[in-house]
Amino acid sequence: MRRVVSVLALLVGLSLFAAPYAAAATSADLEAKIKAMEQQLQSMKQQLKQVQTTQQQQAVDVAAKSKLPSWLERMTFFGDVRFRYEHTSYDDTDLQGVNTSKDGKDRFRVRLRFGVRSQIHDDVEVGLRMATGSDDDPTSTNQTMGNYFGEIQSWGVDQVYVKYTPSYLPQKMGTFSFGKVPQPFVTSKIIWDSDVVPEGAFLNFTFNKTGGVQPFVTGAYMTVSQPGEFGDNVLAPALQAGAKAKFGAFKLTGAAGYTSWGDLGDNGHLPPNLHGTPTYSEGGSLRTTNYGVVDVYAKGAFKFSKKGSVGLWGHYLTNQDSDGPYQNKDTGYGGAAFVTYDKFKFEVLYKNVEANASPGFIADSDSSYVNRKGWQVEAQYKMWKYGKLVLTYYNTEPEDADIPGATNKSQTIFVNTIFKF
Repeated sequence: MRRVVSVLALLVGLSLFAAPYAAAATSADLEAKIKAMEQQLQSMKQQLKQVQTTQQQQAVDVAAKSKLPSWLERMTFFGDVRFRYEHTSYDDTDLQGVNTSKDGKDRFRVRLRFGVRSQIHDDVEVGLRMATGSDDDPTSTNQTMGNYFGEIQSWGVDQVYVKYTPSYLPQKMGTFSFGKVPQPFVTSKIIWDSDVVPEGAFLNFTFNKTGGVQPFVTGAYMTVSQPGEFGDNVLAPALQAGAKAKFGAFKLTGAAGYTSWGDLGDNGHLPPNLHGTPTYSEGGSLRTTNYGVVDVYAKGAFKFSKKGSVGLWGHYLTNQDSDGPYQNKDTGYGGAAFVTYDKFKFEVLYKNVEANASPGFIADSDSSYVNRKGWQVEAQYKMWKYGKLVLTYYNTEPEDADIPGATNKSQTIFVNTIFKF
């Protein structure tokens, strides 16, 4: 028994003696392992940083490769396409004392326009627009469908211009444009068809751009026909002055202008499409009246809610250079009332434009040009941001049925769907 006790005592003593050494060994091992793990973690951090740097560089390289050229980034593209159903019926009419009849027509038509603008300098913009339409008739960009699936071949440059707006002028109030430019005048379809794009040099000054009343002046030197030397060209200088104003919920616009159409109408200077302008013989040569047109335009609108407004506009013109056998047919006028609410617009318009009041080759084609009077009723619905449905009804007749070029009284319905790019 004593021997057993002695052995146990010896074992306990040995264990107590060895315990400090075992504890010391275990602590050293843990410190070594922790240090090794810290080194591994630091190594992993370095590797992760290298991976992140590589990924960032790769992203920069990809972005550089996929970035558009600077000349392309300066460009703004725009355009629209319009699909139209058109129905026209004609009444039997006594024209120059003869009863005439004319067949009605139904047709589907399409218009495509596509353009681009580029700000090549802080002060300089260049632009162009391509459009379908007739080569020798500026009032129509429509193409009639139904040519046995043939391609649309009439496609040309509808706008091409450069516009300079010098930044050294206060509020950039001056603009000079040259080429075939978007309509520069404050005007209406009583004179200009909306498809006509004037050509020449145009200068505009708009004052007090940040104010409630903004006076403006527009001068133009339009090139109508250039058959040869400068003296043989038909040039049309024009000047318009007016103002745009806003007073609370009211918006007002007023303008007065004068356009001299030079030798337009003289023998050899007749446009290819007269569109209601009467001709007569002088010295054995065919000609039309000359033109010096004074016009006055006014428009007012009242915004009665965030979504709705009502308004009126009117346009009066007279040709001071009217001559020939129809020289007393020198006046035109028209006006409209409209209301807009949310996605809807409704307008009623009346026009009466005598045969010599304004050049027929630029007159509104939808309402049958000049020597025409009658009504237009239109309803619009904006289906979405870039889509619109427009229904229009025209009921027009000759202002004077005894003037050559007069056409039958007619009723026309347009159903237009318009989509913007």
